[in-house]
Amino acid sequence: MMYDFDNKIKKEIMKSLIYLIAFVFIIGLNSCATFINSTTQEIEIKTTPENASITIDGKKFGLTPQIVNIDRGKNHVLKIELDGYDTYETQLTRKISFWLWGNVLNGFIPGMTIDMLTGSMYKLFPENISVELQKAKVDENVRKRR
Repeated sequence: MMYDFDNKIKKEIMKSLIYLIAFVFIIGLNSCATFINSTTQEIEIKTTPENASITIDGKKFGLTPQIVNIDRGKNHVLKIELDGYDTYETQLTRKISFWLWGNVLNGFIPGMTIDMLTGSMYKLFPENISVELQKAKVDENVRKRR
């Protein structure tokens, strides 16, 4: 008799656990890209030589090598500068993330709306930047005047 009672309790606990897991899974899919990607992205920046200054959208981010965490929702202009070397400039471009399509599982509208509003529907490219800085060319006319 006690054995049947224990089995019933175990079955109820398992059933509740399955419902809880399903609920968390469904909530997670409600905004798939936000849940998986977050609203920011890490970009690894390396240079040769190191210790070059990193500027993104006019804001200083320190020196290379570094991993910066920036907003996915818009394109960014990256500038790398080091005395005696040419300035390197590129654009980090947002593209639609694969995870946005996870919203198909929940009828698109709720999850896609959240992903659009938070910017998490995007992924920035390139994800890793490795630059060999070029020595600045000295103008012969400037050199002769000194």
